[in-house]
Amino acid sequence: MAAVGRLEAPAGDDWIENGRQLIGKAKALMPFGDVEWDAPVWDVSAAYEHRTRGYKANARGLRLPFTQHRQAGKGVGDPLPEGFADVVKALVCMRHQRRGQSMASHSVFIRAARYICDAIRGTGHQLGELRKDDLDRAATVLLRRERETSAYKVLGHMEEFADMVDGYRLSRMRLDWRCRRKARPRSLTPDRIGDPSTEVSDRLPTEEAIRALGWLYQTIPRAERPDDGRAADRTLILIATIMACTGLRVGEMLTLPVNPISIAKDGSRNLRYARLKGRADDVMVEWHSKPLLSETVELVEAAVAELREATAGPRQVALKASRCGSLMPRSALPPVLFTSDLRAVLGLNSWKLAQFLRARAIPFEIVDRRLRVNRDALCRGIEKDHWFGPVIPGPPSQGLKLHQALCVVYANQFHRGTRTTLTYAARPVSDQNVQDFLAGRPAIPSAFERYGLVGEDGLVLRVRSHGLRHFLNHLLDEGGAPDLVQTKWFGRQHEADTRAYQHLTAAQRAAQVVKEVLEGKLAGGIVEVAKSLPLEVAKTFLAARIQAVHDVGPGLCVHDFQMSPCERHLQCTAKCEDYLWIKGEEARAHELKRQAAVAYISLRTVTARARSRSLMQSDWYRHIATRYGQLMEQLATIGFHQADLVRYVEGCGDADKDSREREDERA
Repeated sequence: MAAVGRLEAPAGDDWIENGRQLIGKAKALMPFGDVEWDAPVWDVSAAYEHRTRGYKANARGLRLPFTQHRQAGKGVGDPLPEGFADVVKALVCMRHQRRGQSMASHSVFIRAARYICDAIRGTGHQLGELRKDDLDRAATVLLRRERETSAYKVLGHMEEFADMVDGYRLSRMRLDWRCRRKARPRSLTPDRIGDPSTEVSDRLPTEEAIRALGWLYQTIPRAERPDDGRAADRTLILIATIMACTGLRVGEMLTLPVNPISIAKDGSRNLRYARLKGRADDVMVEWHSKPLLSETVELVEAAVAELREATAGPRQVALKASRCGSLMPRSALPPVLFTSDLRAVLGLNSWKLAQFLRARAIPFEIVDRRLRVNRDALCRGIEKDHWFGPVIPGPPSQGLKLHQALCVVYANQFHRGTRTTLTYAARPVSDQNVQDFLAGRPAIPSAFERYGLVGEDGLVLRVRSHGLRHFLNHLLDEGGAPDLVQTKWFGRQHEADTRAYQHLTAAQRAAQVVKEVLEGKLAGGIVEVAKSLPLEVAKTFLAARIQAVHDVGPGLCVHDFQMSPCERHLQCTAKCEDYLWIKGEEARAHELKRQAAVAYISLRTVTARARSRSLMQSDWYRHIATRYGQLMEQLATIGFHQADLVRYVEGCGDADKDSREREDERA
């Protein structure tokens, strides 16, 4: 890759000269490596080599087609007009150099440029004569041609294209264009406070599908030979079982190390995995550990042990290839190999050896009805069957080589009879293999279809790989796990992301909170009122009082925003009557301590510096004091008192260590 740099915007008003300068700088910097500028299709695989994951091993080369919309029956459209294509290429280089955009983002940007190209070509304009009405026509065609979600994304890139034209002064007049018909699709918009309850998302698999996976795990037998189709099914059902019990993303599952489970000091089992989510993971991978759920420990350990045993052969092949640098040491082979030698060396039972050699561009001769192949040509030709790259790129402490991974198989092992299993080469399990097993494709039936598993409606069951993560998150949410616990356990960076995985309706969540209040797990103003009532009356009171539930960080808010706005302006910890909190909840302790520390410092500062008592009698002071009392009341349930808070403030968090030491002593 080229060195990271910036393409500075030209200062002149001559849009033609500005375009020439931009193209010249882009050619000089070229962030995509050694590509031919004038080629209509760029192979940018080298630029993304550091991002390539092993589970994408079966993906095609990364290419950027600077072409027009393709016509029916054609794989690639005609090249973009020469002048327009150069500007688009320069803009793509600029956005990659500036922000390191992904391959998918560049592809959508080029797709947006195609609509703009069609619009200005219809009017006979050049790019320097681009106007707002040209962009409006392009957006109209786009909205008519593409689906709602796709159109929304392309419109965003079309607006970016217009901004870049303005920024680099490539047009005669300034555009400042935004699409007036652009609206965020409902599928991409999370529920907001006050929204009516929605139906359960189709991203959540049904219990029938999960039970069918359990049936497959118990039914599919182990296979003794790797070319047996049951061996592929057994490997994939083990992978699906581990995902269902751990909530790992498919990429995280397929990049597990060979020994991912460790035992903690308290006897619990932890799973070590590489967190793969977001653009930051393209540069550096963070390794995390998550505790296994107690009910799943036995099942996960058994599935991991069986998967490790089933993939031991391919892993041994990968280890030899890593040490030797080739699949077969040339010293162990004769200079010339004949038909019988090829079958013995490659482990092939097929009689179509000539077809095998042609597919790999290995030259051969037929002498006395026998194939004759040169040793060096054979070694070069079969190298593409093996994955020589890492499963996760990086240094030894961060990366993961193929022989160190858990999910490794022989080449062509998952083709189930359509291709010969190549036991001399190994490859990572790809995400497409898992998706084909769970959901299938038009030409590839899923495991549910092959084993005749249908739902109550008579339709074949289907599960997305990410649906297993949704299902487990839904179970934890249904069981009352706090949002912070769900966020941390599933390896998410932001608590807001967890809401997309919560599928309880408003009525279900309200009923859950009522049950927890009656069980004495929650505290708050409503709880105190309910305690003074007879049980049946308390149930009726709580059912009528709690109609909505919102997680507000330190606790829960049960105010119904459809009826009225918040009277306290979301100051929930200021003794709000609609505020509830969970007794003894460690997951929110860090945020509670932080807020209590801020309130404590504010009160201490006012007390130390106030010259008169008027400031201490103000509404602001009373509000802070009320918040401080509420927060300390919550912290007291986890054994954290004012003396601990003082040490926390003065020692920058040492009170956390003291609290843990006291817990260890009690244990």
